[in-house]
Amino acid sequence: MIYKRILIAIDEEPSAENVAKQGLQLGKQLKAEIAVVSVANTTDLLTEGGITPDEMADIIKTDTRESQKKILNSVFRNDEVTQYVEEGKPQEVILKVAGEWKADILVMGTRSRSGLSQVLIGSISEKVFKNSEIPVFLVPTKE
Repeated sequence: MIYKRILIAIDEEPSAENVAKQGLQLGKQLKAEIAVVSVANTTDLLTEGGITPDEMADIIKTDTRESQKKILNSVFRNDEVTQYVEEGKPQEVILKVAGEWKADILVMGTRSRSGLSQVLIGSISEKVFKNSEIPVFLVPTKE
């Protein structure tokens, strides 16, 4: 298989810049098109103190856009990159964008959670990996 389209999934964690760098390096080696997706997880919002769920969703979307913009400016300065900022459950959105954009490979970070944290929170990268129809390149990150 020839990888011509690489989708890089980034979040708002400090490790996202490293994930983006690894994806860019892979993209350059393969001379592939690159797209970046960030997901504003607006599902299951609980709010307090006079802020509505819609207002909270807007804040989350704005923060996600700003976070992606910083990484794009830092890592992809002179590189042509397709950008996606979507909302929903991250694992579902990442797979949806990968399919719609017709990505050949997906790059994303994975944290080493274990025990109760893994059971309660789950792993987005694990869910993507198990449900992806394309190869997933996982970049280990520290929590």
